[in-house]
Amino acid sequence: MELEETRTIVLDIYDYKLIINALNEFRNKKLAENIDTEIIDELIKKLLDAPIDKRKVKGSFAFER
Repeated sequence: MELEETRTIVLDIYDYKLIINALNEFRNKKLAENIDTEIIDELIKKLLDAPIDKRKVKGSFAFER
């Protein structure tokens, strides 16, 4: 039985929103080309459902998704 490789990244709110926006624009482009977007939809859903871990960073809060 093989273990599935996973990755975890820490994003601030600006990077998080940038990634969501970029994926949504990519999704819209594929829809306009009549290409299936199921994989992109699943990735966006994973990002939107990712847990938030608040961490104190230099006097303010940073959010880990």
